[in-house]
Amino acid sequence: MAESNPLNQSTQKTSRIFYGWILVAAGMGIHLWYSMVWIYGMQVFFTPLSTHFGWSRTAMSGAFSLQRIEGSILQPIEGFLVDRHGPRKLVVLGILFGGAGFFVLANLDSMVMFYIGVLVVSIGTSLSVGIPRNWAIVQWFQRLRGRALGIGASGAVISGPLLFVVVWLEATMGWSRAFLVIGVATLIVCLPMAFLYRGRPEEYGEVPDGKRYLERHPEPEDQQASRSRGLSASESMTAPQALRTFSFWILTIVFAFQTMGVSGLIVHQIPYFESIGFTTNQAAWVLTYFTLLSGIGRLGGGWAMDVFSPRAVLGAILICQALSLIIMVNITRFTLWQVFPFALLYGIAFGAMIPIRSVIISSYFGPRHFGAIQGLSQSANVVSGVIAPLLMGFIYDTTGSYEISLYILIIITVFAIPPLALATPPNGEPR
Repeated sequence: MAESNPLNQSTQKTSRIFYGWILVAAGMGIHLWYSMVWIYGMQVFFTPLSTHFGWSRTAMSGAFSLQRIEGSILQPIEGFLVDRHGPRKLVVLGILFGGAGFFVLANLDSMVMFYIGVLVVSIGTSLSVGIPRNWAIVQWFQRLRGRALGIGASGAVISGPLLFVVVWLEATMGWSRAFLVIGVATLIVCLPMAFLYRGRPEEYGEVPDGKRYLERHPEPEDQQASRSRGLSASESMTAPQALRTFSFWILTIVFAFQTMGVSGLIVHQIPYFESIGFTTNQAAWVLTYFTLLSGIGRLGGGWAMDVFSPRAVLGAILICQALSLIIMVNITRFTLWQVFPFALLYGIAFGAMIPIRSVIISSYFGPRHFGAIQGLSQSANVVSGVIAPLLMGFIYDTTGSYEISLYILIIITVFAIPPLALATPPNGEPR
C-alpha cells in the first residue's frame, strides 16, 4: 500500500517548497553517505584486508562480482515492489541491511564472512540509493526530470573529499572497529532521511513538477520539447510491452558494455594507483578529484538529457569514458599531470550515466512501470558486472599489472557506441 496521510495532503497544498525537491534532498544525503563509506570507501579496506588475511585480489574481487549476480536477481524484484508499495519501506529496509552488513564485516574471520558482509551491504545500498530513489524522482518530475535526477545523484560529489574520514578511521582504529563505527553511524544518519520518502504525487494532491511550476510555465507548443520528455503516465508501457521492443534490448546491451568500465574501477581504482607507485593517500586524492568532477556529469548530464537527443548525449559519455581509460593506462609516477584529465573525463562519464539511465528508460517507456522496467534492464548487466572486477583482479595476480585489463575495458567501451544508432524511441506501441 502506498504511503498516504491526509495531513500530508493539506500541508502539501500550502507548502512553499515543492515536496519533490525534499525527496531529491533525501536521496542526495543517503547517496552521499553510502558513497563515502561503501561505494568508494570499500576500496580503502581492500589492501589492509588482503594484507591481514593473505587473500588474493582475485578472491576478494569475487565478492563484488557475486554482488552483481545478487543485483541481477534483486533489482527486478525491487522494481516490481516499488511500483506496488512505493519507495519508503524499501529505503528503510535498505538502511537496516546496510547497518547489519557493516556489523558482519566488523567481525570478519574468513572469506565466507567477507562475501556475506559484502552481499548484505550491497543489498542495503541497492535498496537505499538504487531504483527506489530514482523511482521517486521519476514520479515527482516530468519536464525537470533529467535535472532532478542529476541533482539527486550529486550528493556523491563531495563523498571524495569526505573519503578521508574513512581513511582516518581505518588508520587510527583498524579495519574492524572502523566497520563497526560505520555500521552504527549508517543507522543514525540515514534512517531519518529514509522516512521522508513518499509515493506518487497524485496521492498527496500534487502533480509532477508541482502545480506552481506548471502555472508559471504552461505546456510549450514546441513538439520537440514535448517529445524530449517522453511518455506520460497514462501512455506508459508495461514491463512485458517494453520487453517486446527492440530499443529495450539495444539499450540494455549498451548499458552492459558501459558498466564493465565502471564496475571494474569501483573495486580496483585505488589498488591500481597503488600498484603504479602511488601511496594510499595519493590514490585517495585521485578518487577525490574524480568524485568532485563527476558533479559536472551528474548535473550536466541530467540537464543535457532534458535539452538534447538522449542517444547523442549517451554516445558523448561513452567517448569520454573510453578516452579516460586510455589516459589512465598511461599514467605513471612521472606523469602525475595526467591524473587531472583522467579524473575530469572519467568523472563526467561516470556521473552523467547515473541520471541518463533513468531518464532514457522513463522517457522511452513511461513512468508508470518505471521500477519494473528499470530493474529488468539493470539485471542484464550481471555478466559485465561479474566479469570486470574478476578480470582486473585475475590479470593483476597473473601479470603483476592492470594494464592488459584496462585495454580490454577500452575496447568494450568503444564497441558500445555503434549500437546507439539502432536505439530509436518506441512509438508508444511494442514492436
